[in-house]
Amino acid sequence: MMSDIAANEYLEYGTHEEAMYGTKLETIRQIHREGKVAILDVEPQALKILRSAEFAPYVVFVAAPAMHNVADFDGSLERLIKESDALKSTYGHHFDLTVVNEEIEETIRSIESTFENLATSQQWVSVSWVY
Repeated sequence: MMSDIAANEYLEYGTHEEAMYGTKLETIRQIHREGKVAILDVEPQALKILRSAEFAPYVVFVAAPAMHNVADFDGSLERLIKESDALKSTYGHHFDLTVVNEEIEETIRSIESTFENLATSQQWVSVSWVY
């Protein structure tokens, strides 16, 4: 795996409990060759690689809910909201859709509906991806 990392064959990689893991770019390419859609949960830095003609992603950002009417006993929701706001501020120009996760079932329905519509509607893409 280390030689593949050195050869820039991974979109992203890391370790967890002394085990290495990652997402190979070739795996994404293979999924696309099969006519399928790769659904990825990536760190924002990976968008710099994915935002290209080769991958032409549709980027969905699931934002933290507002803090109204929610008990936040340990401050974790407040931290999540601050992190969500920072991500949106820094990387928002990469997002095609932002969904505020107020209620998980509605969030899922919204994303599913969007992806169903993508199959039949026109989308904006960078001119450099076309020519």
